[in-house]
Amino acid sequence: IATVGGDKALRVWDASNEMAIDKVLEKLDAHSSDIRSVAYSPDGSRIATVGGDKALRVWDASNEMAIDKVLEKLDAHSSDIRSVAYSPD
Repeated sequence: IATVGGDKALRVWDASNEMAIDKVLEKLDAHSSDIRSVAYSPDGSRIATVGGDKALRVWDASNEMAIDKVLEKLDAHSSDIRSVAYSPD
């Protein structure tokens, strides 16, 4: 599970135990402004984040214990970005 918010952080949670999702695997200071949206790629190998800093970042999620490598960073819009989604294919 991945969550984002106004604290500019991307958090990836351990969901292996459905009864207790309480362990953060990674906490990254991902953007310079609040993060508005997060999405996993269909194969689970990448995480995309967007936010108030007008940037799209794509993270390497192939190793769930070390999600700290930015694969792409684009200044994608001229104002804040509110949503991101992957195409199923």
